[in-house]
Amino acid sequence: MNHAQIAKEALNMRLTTLPANVANDALLDTRKAGELLAACGDPEVDKAIRNLGDTWKMAGLPAESIEKPWTEKQISDLISVGGDKLLDILDELVNGITRCKIH
Repeated sequence: MNHAQIAKEALNMRLTTLPANVANDALLDTRKAGELLAACGDPEVDKAIRNLGDTWKMAGLPAESIEKPWTEKQISDLISVGGDKLLDILDELVNGITRCKIH
């Protein structure tokens, strides 16, 4: 599994939950952020990626598609299964960007 790609897609999803003007003005390069998260070795980031994978499986989504751009249906399925816990997982990835940059 390509954790950088998974983190990138998760960050893209999180941006879709923000108001349109914030998401459109976002200064976050999700590809670079995903690479940073995958490489930094932060245990909370690693845990968030594992929890995201578990939620993906619980939603009945095919494992190989987690590394590809997520469809609206996949996102909807994730939200219906993960609820608020899913947003916490995504926010942990966002918070991890700052921690990983510091190291």
